[in-house]
Amino acid sequence: MGVIGALLVLQPELVKTAAPPVYVVHISVDGLKPQYLQQLLDAGQAPNFAKLKAEGAWTFNARTDYDWTITLPNHTSMLTGRPVNDKYSTTGTGHRWTTNTTPPAGTTLHGNAGYYVASAFDVAHDNGYSTGLYASKDKFVVYRDSYDATNGALDVTGADNGRNKIDVYVNYDLNSTSMFAAYLTNMNANPTNYTFVHFNDPDTAGHASSWGSTQYLDAVKAVDGKLGQMFAQIAGSALMNGNTTIILSADHGGTGTGHSTQSDPANYVIEMMLWGPNIPANTDLYTLNGGLTTDPGATGRPDYALGSGQPIRNGDGGNCALRRLGLSATIPGSNNINAT
Repeated sequence: MGVIGALLVLQPELVKTAAPPVYVVHISVDGLKPQYLQQLLDAGQAPNFAKLKAEGAWTFNARTDYDWTITLPNHTSMLTGRPVNDKYSTTGTGHRWTTNTTPPAGTTLHGNAGYYVASAFDVAHDNGYSTGLYASKDKFVVYRDSYDATNGALDVTGADNGRNKIDVYVNYDLNSTSMFAAYLTNMNANPTNYTFVHFNDPDTAGHASSWGSTQYLDAVKAVDGKLGQMFAQIAGSALMNGNTTIILSADHGGTGTGHSTQSDPANYVIEMMLWGPNIPANTDLYTLNGGLTTDPGATGRPDYALGSGQPIRNGDGGNCALRRLGLSATIPGSNNINAT
């Protein structure tokens, strides 16, 4: 199961009974590279990322999937808690989604893998929580189609909440401003309990102008501004204020105008940040996790081998979200991210 989730399960009942309902906003900042985020933090130009860091737990030394440092494979790991490729010499352990283009309508993760690939949307929805997905790349349609009323799994957990695992789906291709405006409107009116939000901006700027360029840094600052709006929306919501966790990570870093070389630390080193009730302020995530994870050092790139120390990965985010919702269930098949 996801190791960050394993840590935060220590107090789920406190989170859930103190001020129900609870909310988790699971954020991916596409192409966010820790080196350049730290540059902006040092310059005082990312105040809302600074708030996440000062008031929450974080590491700028998390990892992507071992084999892939591109967008859709890593986002699929975030949502399913699985490696991309099959691991441990066992078929069926990975989610197997390796392409990074917009799939034909009706394409599903399950059809590609040859078996049902469950997600955080499944577990949250089947346990009665509302769900939402806000994306800014059209290729994310694969998640809508994989978990719709036709292709989502039957709900066999308690009351039948249906096969459609994503209650609210919003996608504006390469337009995070319109996407986020819809997010704010919907979350003010009727917030979903588990909400995945994707910002394309740094990745788009990196490909066009290179990682670390002025355009790239401006894109990160633009996301910081949206985080400020998110904090304000949470604080102004009678439902969400004091009851909301933010989980933020990236799908990959980047160097030059790309990020596809999976063995380059510039691509596989990412951040993971958590903010919310009962999360200790300004705390290193590896320290907080104790023996559940192992800091891989500046350039370490451990595979998923049994018995070895595992780093914190973006693929831990889905199970972390379930823990913060107060659920003990993990995403089916997700134990392959960290078998220990």
